[in-house]
Amino acid sequence: MSNAIRTGFDTSTYNVLMKEGYLKKLFDDTQRAAIVRHTMFYKKETDKDFWVLKQQMAGLDGWTELVESQNIPSQLPLLGSQKKIEKRRFGTGFKMTDKMLKYNKRGLWDRWAKDLRKVMEESWDIELHVPFNSPTSTSLTCGTGFDSKALGATDHSGLPAGSNTYDNLLSAALSFSALETMRYYFKTFKDSRGRLMGKTPTSIVIEPSLWPLAKEIMGSDYKPHETSNTDNIFKNYLKVEENERLTSPTTWFGLARDEDYDICVYVDFPPDFITKDAPDSSRDRIVTSQMYGGYGWGSAAGCYVGNT
Repeated sequence: MSNAIRTGFDTSTYNVLMKEGYLKKLFDDTQRAAIVRHTMFYKKETDKDFWVLKQQMAGLDGWTELVESQNIPSQLPLLGSQKKIEKRRFGTGFKMTDKMLKYNKRGLWDRWAKDLRKVMEESWDIELHVPFNSPTSTSLTCGTGFDSKALGATDHSGLPAGSNTYDNLLSAALSFSALETMRYYFKTFKDSRGRLMGKTPTSIVIEPSLWPLAKEIMGSDYKPHETSNTDNIFKNYLKVEENERLTSPTTWFGLARDEDYDICVYVDFPPDFITKDAPDSSRDRIVTSQMYGGYGWGSAAGCYVGNT
């Protein structure tokens, strides 16, 4: 925290931020409410431990036909891999000289102290979008799931390991037929034992350039871009959520956020804000903020990844 905001940061002749009446208006477009979009993807869970351990488990399998006098067999549940989500520490702040505090006429201390809260919220939001902006990467800080696969993969596996693979990655642009494929994936999804569980998609999350296409597909009375007068079966079927944090102009995700949805975020200690005098005789002032949180997934089944 050695760098301090000084009156000299204005390199013009007059240091106008210090002069009453000289500077008529200060324009700063960073002074706004925080933009937060990660709630589209994550289930929020509460925890106060340094790390969270998730265990993959599958219950009982099906029956077998028995012959006369045969003993009824006994089963055991299956245990799979574990996923450890460690909490991470994030923080930033600023230091302002005593001279800047006393002579600037624009309340810059209060302005930037308020801005610090927005910076903390938005930086966390950007961090939480990392897996969705690199959904096929296995080298992210947040790690992988139970099966050591990326968020989107063609060979996710259930239990026992290697069986009941599922493919939640579609290398295709958003389209009517792509949504048909996505819906079929969810409705025919099998659990870790390979038995039908089915899921119901609830929304699609899109990068902003896909908004017109998504609204066409979800809003047309008839199948879009055809002259067949075929009814549009996807009209009002899914909620369309536009996400400006997505970096690929073709990225889209189908989500089934049911009780088994396992893409989770933990904020153990939300951003705090501490103001204190500098640890010397300068009379400068310092404000810092920090937070502790972690995120990740065990099962990626509730997320269908389109066109990566």
